[in-house]
Amino acid sequence: MKKKTIVFSCLAALFLLSSFSGFAGGLVSGGVGCLVICGIFAFLAFRSAKSVTETNREVPQTPNRFTPPPNKSSFSQSLHDNTVNTDTAKAPAAAPVPSAPAQRQSKYIFAPIKVTGVTFNNDDGSSRQLILRKLHFHDSPFNEYADVEIKQYEYKGQPAYGVYVNNMQIGNIPADLIPFIQDNIERIESISYIDVYGGGQKDGKPISYGCKITLRFLKDNPPINVPDTLKIND
Repeated sequence: MKKKTIVFSCLAALFLLSSFSGFAGGLVSGGVGCLVICGIFAFLAFRSAKSVTETNREVPQTPNRFTPPPNKSSFSQSLHDNTVNTDTAKAPAAAPVPSAPAQRQSKYIFAPIKVTGVTFNNDDGSSRQLILRKLHFHDSPFNEYADVEIKQYEYKGQPAYGVYVNNMQIGNIPADLIPFIQDNIERIESISYIDVYGGGQKDGKPISYGCKITLRFLKDNPPINVPDTLKIND
């Protein structure tokens, strides 16, 4: 909350209490005056809070903060406000992955990947569907940014890659793409986009949330045999 908003709110509360004291002491004119001043400060507090909200919606997002993989088995990306964050492009989190950045920035290759296992629960009992719902609607803890990370681990003795947002797992890289990720993890320049879709109901039945992430590769060091990353069965 903006400091100015807090000050106006406190002054409004102070004059509101003063108006009650005035009415209780028989000073009707003083009570009315304090009530009017209270209304003015309340309006100023509301307008200040509203301007902060509108500014957060309209100001272009800052560039991505990319953390290079420390051990070549994981990589992470902080996406402000869950938006695509190439040099100039901006799109809402629920919008399809745009193809325009690939055309404008020829030095990049984009590989959208459909995250699997999104309907499972995590080991701690948390629901991945609930996490995705909060991410979709920018609810806390995703109301300011989303730290997207891919971590390698073992599942039944085989390598696997989990997809995490703010340290909460939302799914996995498809098993069919694990060899591709292993062979090319050092060539990944960033995670440039996260897209949560689905939700609501159809024919009275709930629709599960799904998720896609987009990996960005540098074209001057292209990955070998890039597969059709979206043609993966759930």
